[in-house]
Amino acid sequence: MSGQLISFFRLALPRTAAILLAAALVASCATSTEVPQAQAPGHSPSVAADVNIERIVLQAYRAIGDRHLYQPDFRALSAETYRGFADADPALSLETSDAAFSVKRDGREVMTRATPTDTSDGRAWGGMLAELLAGSMASSPALQASDRQALIRQAMAATTKQLDRSSRYADPEEARDNRFQRGGGGGIGITVERTDEKRIMVRAVQAGSPSAKAGLQAGDQILAINGELMVDRPLADVVRHLRGTVGTPVTLTVLRPAQGRELTFGMKRGRIIPTTVVYERRGDVALIMLSGFNTATTDNLRTAIDKARAEIGPSIAGLIIDMRGNRGGLLDQAQAVAEVFIGDGTIFSTQGRHPDSRRTYKSSNPRKIDDLPVVVLMNGGSASAAEIVAAALQDRGRAVVVGSTSYGKGTVQTVVRLANEGELILTWSRLQAPSGYTWNELGVLPSICTAKIGDMGQFGTTLVDANQSTLMRWHALRNPTSQEVTDLRKICPPGDSSPERDIEIASRLLRDSTLYAHALQAGAYQAARQ
Repeated sequence: MSGQLISFFRLALPRTAAILLAAALVASCATSTEVPQAQAPGHSPSVAADVNIERIVLQAYRAIGDRHLYQPDFRALSAETYRGFADADPALSLETSDAAFSVKRDGREVMTRATPTDTSDGRAWGGMLAELLAGSMASSPALQASDRQALIRQAMAATTKQLDRSSRYADPEEARDNRFQRGGGGGIGITVERTDEKRIMVRAVQAGSPSAKAGLQAGDQILAINGELMVDRPLADVVRHLRGTVGTPVTLTVLRPAQGRELTFGMKRGRIIPTTVVYERRGDVALIMLSGFNTATTDNLRTAIDKARAEIGPSIAGLIIDMRGNRGGLLDQAQAVAEVFIGDGTIFSTQGRHPDSRRTYKSSNPRKIDDLPVVVLMNGGSASAAEIVAAALQDRGRAVVVGSTSYGKGTVQTVVRLANEGELILTWSRLQAPSGYTWNELGVLPSICTAKIGDMGQFGTTLVDANQSTLMRWHALRNPTSQEVTDLRKICPPGDSSPERDIEIASRLLRDSTLYAHALQAGAYQAARQ
């Protein structure tokens, strides 16, 4: 069965001044303290009342000026923001000079504004740009007829494109999805899939959720929600019908192919946090798949480890933490997951332009798990928070990293909650491993590159020793050039697959205590000498 997967939950965002994250898709520091109101079941999410484009640009420019990792050039940025905004009306044009920005429509001047003298003053440039946008809107029937959210999206996309590869804008619907992935929300606890045949199928049912208690099963085809047909409907419509306020009722009608009949299930929405931790026993090895970092990840990881200990018993050989394809998540959860295995000392540090972005994160956790060998699996899809954990455990000599070079997202983002309920995601600091190296663009190099193992007979200390010198070069770099990054990443190319063979290699490593200790020492070599 193929198709796009979406988990359906609704976020109830806590009142907080800041949320810190590190992720490829979602990232840190929400500045808004407003709590979004849950939508009535079965209704489309309402467009935020405040879609004033000028206000949103002002808010975005203030945030960029205060928080972005690099000092922006607002002269160039303002020109690109305007052009993105005005793209819907080809008759509009912007002429720029050192002294002024002029808007023309069909060659006739609409308005001219003097440019601020300081190109780093986001507030001043945002104010000038807001006036140009308002004047352009008033003079352009095409802009007046355009959807306001679309205009905001075009302007913000043009803005973030000029910043860096990880800064971006999320419109209100995407932002709501981002927020539930981080903190959960009201839903019934299912993952669904739209198949090639356009059927809406239940892919997974979360244990203990309202859907599980009601009796839904993986493989059920959703026919209707609250009596409204869902057949052939877009996944976004299903999202809007399944999400809602905690405690509100919802009824699902499904076709269960195994029984060949329709079934109806009634339940009440509960607070659901997407599952990011799945445990599977592999003989005397515990395989723990860690797919993301949200508010429940660390607690669920500890629960999975406790379950593995109880199920496997004293003969447990160790843990495989599979983070292949893990794109990241909450920064504090990356720290907390590392603290499960590291009892004291540095886990990672961050460096940026904003004073609050310069921090060293240390562990002082007496509950560390230090009696079990650990292997971490990575691939080219492992990013951000996953890389924090892998780099920390490798540098500190707590785990052997196996697989391929990771994605290379060594930055932290700040999420600014905008007035239209969208999010501006800005890069605001660079991450550093305990040994001091930064993996941004470079990635985390595994201690054992599985691409180099032609057959299992090659797997041994010789392979580990050959990789040790590369690790030393990798960790010694502080500001690698683009060519150095390209050359080093060719040594163990980042792959996007998750072969079973990686798990077999990790399992063999855990069962060979001599080889495991050798690989552990090789990976921690550079950190021990900083």
